[in-house]
Amino acid sequence: MGEIANSLGLKLGELITQIIGFLIAVWILKKFAWKPLLGMLEQRRAKIKSDLDSAGKIREDANVLLADYQVKLKEIDAEARTKIQEAISEGNKIAAEIREQARAEAKDIISKARDELSRDISKAKVELRNDMVNMAIAATEKIIAEKLDDEKHRSMLNRFLDEVEGIK
Repeated sequence: MGEIANSLGLKLGELITQIIGFLIAVWILKKFAWKPLLGMLEQRRAKIKSDLDSAGKIREDANVLLADYQVKLKEIDAEARTKIQEAISEGNKIAAEIREQARAEAKDIISKARDELSRDISKAKVELRNDMVNMAIAATEKIIAEKLDDEKHRSMLNRFLDEVEGIK
């Protein structure tokens, strides 16, 4: 039993030495390694959190910019459509003005043509009247030149009237 106690004592002494060494190692690690290690981990965690927050902010900013660009794009599209509509309206207005101008010119041309036709008709009537007077004078000369008898007079007058009707 003495041997067992001696071997346990020895072992007990080693055990106590090891426990004391372990506690000293834990205390040294806690004092010199654990706090700096925890500080580095905390720094790392703070940096990661900061990077994530920064990325979230950048993402929000990008979303705001995207929304702004989409709004601006819609405004540009609406403005382009408005300008196209204005151009169409302006084109229709110009086309209507051209049509009105063409109608006015056509009316002027028709009016001038009617006036010219009226002058030509008046001129033709004057010429016809002059021709009839000349023919009446010629017929009268023939009648005077010939001896008139009733039958010859009627036949010449009928021929003259037939000639006048043929001219009309």
